Amino acid sequence: MAALSIACCVTAVPAASDQGLRDFTFVLFSDIHVGAENLKATPPFTNGETLDKMRANLDTMRGWVGSPYPDRLKLAGLRLGTVAEPRGLFILGDLTDGHKELTQQQEQWRSFDELFPVKGIAFGSNLVPAYAIAGNHDGELAGPQRQGLVSRNRALSQAGRVTALSSNGVHFALNWDGVHFVGLGLCPADTTDTETPFKYGQPGAGSWNDPQGALTFLKDYLARHVGNSGQPLVLMQHYGLDGFSLNDWNWWTLKQRRALYDLLKDYNVAAIVHGHNHHAEHYRWPDPKLHAADLEFFFDGKPPASFRQYDVLSCGTVGWLVRIYGNQIIAAYFNGPDWPADSAKFFVKPLRP
Repeated sequence: MAALSIACCVTAVPAASDQGLRDFTFVLFSDIHVGAENLKATPPFTNGETLDKMRANLDTMRGWVGSPYPDRLKLAGLRLGTVAEPRGLFILGDLTDGHKELTQQQEQWRSFDELFPVKGIAFGSNLVPAYAIAGNHDGELAGPQRQGLVSRNRALSQAGRVTALSSNGVHFALNWDGVHFVGLGLCPADTTDTETPFKYGQPGAGSWNDPQGALTFLKDYLARHVGNSGQPLVLMQHYGLDGFSLNDWNWWTLKQRRALYDLLKDYNVAAIVHGHNHHAEHYRWPDPKLHAADLEFFFDGKPPASFRQYDVLSCGTVGWLVRIYGNQIIAAYFNGPDWPADSAKFFVKPLRP
């Protein structure tokens, strides 16, 4: 596959020194499935109710702004003050509900675009940009959802809201005060691994499961914009590294994950974030218990006693509220308006080890 070029943003955000106090907030969520309807479910739900749920979730997110951070659990002693208006929203795939008739897909995309207009979502008197990537439910490559995403990404690039955009318009990256966010679509691979059977969809280039050059985009972006600076990265994709994403459906494969693991060894990855599994958790990859097959494959059957691991966050449908504060990434997962009571739903770590 030919290497993809990346188009630079109209205005690049200058990198901040680690001595300076970065302070910005964003929200991660996923799998909103606009257009979903099931009248046989218990209880049944309609497309209109799915849209109403997302509108209610947006109102919940707006309600976080101005609320005080709790001084307990993993946030104790951090003196974080109150929640600021987010700098952006990131939606990590399954924006719509699937491979349906063309008119239904068009309607799904119109509904998504109305919920999340490219000009931004109102938070008080300000408009907050929403960045989105495709999931496995978002139709064919030539369909209205995928093409709508490409148009959206190009519009965000023209407005100066991204630092780099892939030549096909599918993948993007942002540099916010020296923290790099890279949107990688389904997964950070270049094309479908045709050597591994896949239960759904035709494997190979042009399939709806084609990652469309995401690994090449990531590799080029890191070389051009990060280099040996040690600046932190947040990788955003739809497929995860949890049991659901790595089961016998082969959403993405050992070969694809090894290429990613090899690429990341020279970079400072603050977190990998994903959707797909419809629930929120924090875990590490590769973990000897959860990812034994990965470790065997990555190290040709001889995993070392110690090896590099990465923090991974999976997203639910309301979201992780994330704050970059100086040299820390601070996150809390909400499934409603209230702060979580479970320590596992908080995530705090330094951006530089």
